[in-house]
Amino acid sequence: MKINKEIKTVMLGITLFAAGQSAHAQVGSDHDLPVPKSITLGEKLDDAHSEQIIHAARLFYAFWNTGKPEFARAALAESFTDNTLPKGRPQGVDGVLFASKNFRATIPDLKCSIEDLLISKDKVVARLVFTGHYTGSFNGKKPTGKAISFFAIDILHIKDGRIYEDWHLEDNLTFLQQIDVVKL
Repeated sequence: MKINKEIKTVMLGITLFAAGQSAHAQVGSDHDLPVPKSITLGEKLDDAHSEQIIHAARLFYAFWNTGKPEFARAALAESFTDNTLPKGRPQGVDGVLFASKNFRATIPDLKCSIEDLLISKDKVVARLVFTGHYTGSFNGKKPTGKAISFFAIDILHIKDGRIYEDWHLEDNLTFLQQIDVVKL
């Protein structure tokens, strides 16, 4: 029986939801794991491999969605490398924890939604939207309470169910405009 790609993607999503009830128990409940709005699978990916890669991505974005370090530690390999490391941020898992802590100091209610996941072999490209309110501190500037919304693009390289390197690009200009740091 031949299954087209759209049906396979829907079936994979149902399988992930059902598996999530037990697979994520050690790091939180399934409701903490963001569900991608869209998943596109590359050719010749078997279901088990796809599920493993999607699971790692969902754990990573659960971390960005909640700020809970246990999600980052579950998603990232001990040897994790950030290939687009900003100045002043430590490398590795500690760097990701550092970034989240500092960002949440500015946007305490930060949320991350996965708009698209594109999966090919051992890589995931994710299109994300971050939202929240500027109610924390940023370089001594008084918070305005304004809503923020900006996008990010990640490329995750995954092996054995863990992210071992990434590249990322955030729309920092939009973010800084929304918190009134940059005016154009």
